[in-house]
Amino acid sequence: MKTLKTIMLLAATLLLGACSMLGPEKVRHSKTTSLVNFLYPDGNIPKDLPAPTLHLPLRVGLAYIPESHQRNHIDNHLKIELLNGIKQQFSGLRYVHSIEIIPSLYLSNRSRDNQLEQLRQLYQLDVIALVSYDQIVNRKENLMAMTYLTIVGNYIFPGSHFDVSTLIDMALIDLDSKRLLFRAAGTNTSKGVVAEAYAKHQYDKHQNRDFSHAMAMMQQNLSMELSAFEQRLRAKDPNDDIKVVARKGYEMSMSFDLLLLLMLLACVKSVLPRKITS
Repeated sequence: MKTLKTIMLLAATLLLGACSMLGPEKVRHSKTTSLVNFLYPDGNIPKDLPAPTLHLPLRVGLAYIPESHQRNHIDNHLKIELLNGIKQQFSGLRYVHSIEIIPSLYLSNRSRDNQLEQLRQLYQLDVIALVSYDQIVNRKENLMAMTYLTIVGNYIFPGSHFDVSTLIDMALIDLDSKRLLFRAAGTNTSKGVVAEAYAKHQYDKHQNRDFSHAMAMMQQNLSMELSAFEQRLRAKDPNDDIKVVARKGYEMSMSFDLLLLLMLLACVKSVLPRKITS
């Protein structure tokens, strides 16, 4: 009797799996923020923006661009934690005076016309680093596909196969000229199969994890961009459209590490025995 029950269960599984091949249900949802849509909601991107003049050291703002809808948010605690990681990268730079994380409630997709100008005045900012992201989840629910079935005892759970693609982009914008100074991006993709009963938990876990991985890649690229940007500011190339003005008491001088090395070499030279000449 038990053997017959097992055979019937396997036969039903195979039959249902064959039927499911005719039409799996596909679901696609996303979390999206757009730098272009946020800065230019009317779709008109100006072509002739003025050349930026940067007053060093810079006062930097840091914020996420708000999502276009209020569903399927990335975990807010995770977002703040990752934003603090970016802040640390800016904090150690000689040409940065301060960096302020802008609370998300100060930015919205409504009445965007004067938001950046208001933030500029409120925080006394020179530039703002805006973090946008695009995360797409493609989910294929196959209620009868054997590939995605999990059998526990006499129960058959519908399965779901999904893949997650994440892009994170950080753009540093000069608030006076509205010019893009530089940008850094990071990506991540992953796939998974999960019993439908636990799907939401697994989706959230994958989406938050992938967001963290994409952010880590972006921060690696950001380190290189920040270094290249510092070299660009130091060079003061007359052909560069970025103009640099030093605030009172500030100069783009040699780094502290280089200065320390030169002082050390001078000390070593002073204690070396001098050659006696006749």
